[in-house]
Amino acid sequence: MRRPVLGLIVLALTLAGCTLPTTGAVTSPTPTPTTTPSPTATPLPSPTVVNGRIVVSNLDDNGAVVVAGILYPPTGGVCGANGKYDSCPVTDGLAQRLDSNPLQRAEPLCRCQNSYQSSTITATPLPEGNPGATAHVVLDFGAGTTVKLDVTVLRNQDGWFASDTSCTDQDPQATSIYAASPPPCG
Repeated sequence: MRRPVLGLIVLALTLAGCTLPTTGAVTSPTPTPTTTPSPTATPLPSPTVVNGRIVVSNLDDNGAVVVAGILYPPTGGVCGANGKYDSCPVTDGLAQRLDSNPLQRAEPLCRCQNSYQSSTITATPLPEGNPGATAHVVLDFGAGTTVKLDVTVLRNQDGWFASDTSCTDQDPQATSIYAASPPPCG
């Protein structure tokens, strides 16, 4: 009687030893993770030069800020400071008005006599039905002196173009660059 019991114990241990690695859940091959490519944003075209004028793509939803950044670079010295604005991202009408130098004693785009040290630009959309935005530009001259301008930037099939400048928090028609005597904005 001892032999059959001993034989059964040996057989049970042998079988248990053979099945120990699979104790627990039935295993299946580990799936190989597949990476799903994340959608990448379509790169926006950089501003380009078309017929001698800088053009900001109308595909860029931040076009007003880009245009204002070209007109008022962060380190001073506005676009067209040489007295000709035809190469800047502005409408033909604004280029002609700026070229006429309506502010005899100041640079007409920044309405300033000195170079600014930095610029800050934000934008708000134009009212519903008007494709474009108003770029709010703050030019810092240091020692607490700033000039605040609003730049109307239109968006059309050809791109984004500035069409007017006025003084922030002042009557936009009275302070428009197209006014008979546009005032300084400081």
